[in-house]
Amino acid sequence: MNNLQITNSKLSGVAPKKGALSGAFLPTGNSIERGTEKPAHPTRLPNGPRNYQTGAVLVVSLIMLLLLTLIGVTSMQTTSLEEKMAGNMRDRDLAFQAAESALTVAEATLNPVPPAVLPTFDEAGAGGFYTADTTVDLSEAEILTDDFWTGNVATSTVTGLGNGIATPKYIIQIMQPGLGLATCLDGSSGCTNYRITTRATGGSTNAVVILESIYKR
Repeated sequence: MNNLQITNSKLSGVAPKKGALSGAFLPTGNSIERGTEKPAHPTRLPNGPRNYQTGAVLVVSLIMLLLLTLIGVTSMQTTSLEEKMAGNMRDRDLAFQAAESALTVAEATLNPVPPAVLPTFDEAGAGGFYTADTTVDLSEAEILTDDFWTGNVATSTVTGLGNGIATPKYIIQIMQPGLGLATCLDGSSGCTNYRITTRATGGSTNAVVILESIYKR
């Protein structure tokens, strides 16, 4: 009886914790309140949508690489074409200069320095000198062929052309009276007109130049 009273007196002397609920046991220290417990391993929610890699960068890179390749190939083809054009122009210029040199030689043949005399002209065009009534076809279509220049033609005496240029060739024909060039070009008389045709090649046989001039003597 006495022990029970003493225990009650000790318990009655302990004041309840401030804010505590009646009849509830609230732990002290690091304890949490009932109803607000947090999970032991919290899960963090993503802030935005997930990023999916679809390979767009690789596709764009391949397209850019293809474009650069096309540009490079086109540039190479253009450079090669321009180089060929420049080479062809050079060959043609060399052929033109060689043909002009043959014109000079042919004109000197028609105006020889004494005691030299004019060459002999005949119908067959021996040595490249044709009369007005020649039986040889001297039409433009025939002169433009390569085979014509393997026949009766004269060879230029110009040397040292260089660049592998073959010696130019030429022919001289007395003009026919029917062409209106049997007299002097200025209308006077006592002159003879000659048609000079020369052919020359450049650095290659593909570059061919044929020149023609009328020489009055």
